[in-house]
Amino acid sequence: MASPGLFDAFRSNGAPTYYESFKTPFMADILESGLIYAFVILGFSFFVILPGIRGKERIFAFIRITVTLYIGGVIMLCNYGFWETAESTDVRTKYKAGSAGEITADIEVLMSLRGINVTLKAEGENRGPFNETINYNENFDWRWEQGRLGFGIFAGRFNQEFRAAQFRGTPLPIIWIAEYFTFDGEGIRWGRHYRQAGWYAHIMMWLALPLWILTIILFFILLKYGAYLLMLTGGTMVGANIAWASIRNVNELIIPFSAEHKLEFHFGPCFYVNLFTGIMCIVLGAVIWILDLRYPEAITSFFGVDPLQAETFVEGESFALSNEKKGDDVELRRMENGEAHGDGSSYPMQMEDDDDDDEIYEPPVFQPQPPKEPHFEKRRSRGLTQRLQKPRRRAPPPIPDESNEMDDLYDNTRNDEVQLGRGYRT
Repeated sequence: MASPGLFDAFRSNGAPTYYESFKTPFMADILESGLIYAFVILGFSFFVILPGIRGKERIFAFIRITVTLYIGGVIMLCNYGFWETAESTDVRTKYKAGSAGEITADIEVLMSLRGINVTLKAEGENRGPFNETINYNENFDWRWEQGRLGFGIFAGRFNQEFRAAQFRGTPLPIIWIAEYFTFDGEGIRWGRHYRQAGWYAHIMMWLALPLWILTIILFFILLKYGAYLLMLTGGTMVGANIAWASIRNVNELIIPFSAEHKLEFHFGPCFYVNLFTGIMCIVLGAVIWILDLRYPEAITSFFGVDPLQAETFVEGESFALSNEKKGDDVELRRMENGEAHGDGSSYPMQMEDDDDDDEIYEPPVFQPQPPKEPHFEKRRSRGLTQRLQKPRRRAPPPIPDESNEMDDLYDNTRNDEVQLGRGYRT
């Protein structure tokens, strides 16, 4: 017989220990918790490197990281969060179909852009004659097609989940709440209106996400366009609030359980947080845009970018290239006309050797920087092509004229004839 193992204590017949499944009620949204954890990890990763930044740049970096991650986190959390809520406590209601017993429970309804979540909870003496745990949470999803009227295979997703909950024996209060969203006719279309409102609002929220990413990128390149994208991000978020508030229903949804206990829906935390963040983005974008116009050095110092980068990228390159092109055209036109060069020398019009056709390259000479202008004036930066001296080039050889060659040929012939005539006469 084999000796007992190290982990064989308190086991019957040496068999492994089995535990019964422990079903826990709904306490937190796993997706929402995961999003919060992801942004917290990003923020912690950036905050760890802050001690390595010296001076006031540390404070500027902390503000930029915090505000940026806050906006991104709000966009993602509000996209999956709850936009309307309704709650009622100590509601006297039926519990199961076919049973006369009643319970006193707390009911809460959370409505997101994709469906509703209903919570039913009763403890202690409030459970009535039912000696069981009453802590239910059911989710009904309406993404995204409305479907046909009824509960068949061609019905919408919400109606199919509602029928499945009936077959499972879901408590009657939850079925009673979900039934209000299954009607679709005679002016009773809360499910249709909420589905459409969630559809358009979630499109606007998904549009705000890439705009937020482009805003971060442009703040490292062009502050002006970054401010534009930040205002556009905020406008998109506010547009989601407008779409939800205007399309969600025509008649206010009120679910009564008794004369004293009713479920009245009102805007939830995600609605107000998204609205506040959208307005904040619009205001911040406008402030950054104005500061970029009036105080470019201060705002570039806050974002840690080159103050000459924007002007060089937008105006300097095109301005320098256009001036260089115009200068080359004027110089070429002067060389063709045989006019004098700036140094007093004139370009010869006769043909030169092929070896002299190559351009003469001279190394560029850096010119001193102009003096700094006052901080309150918008200074124009100079591009790299303006700072470098243009290399001097030899004029191209002139193109011979065919008419002149023919005239020279006829002149030689006439001279020969004259000489022969003179010899004959002599």
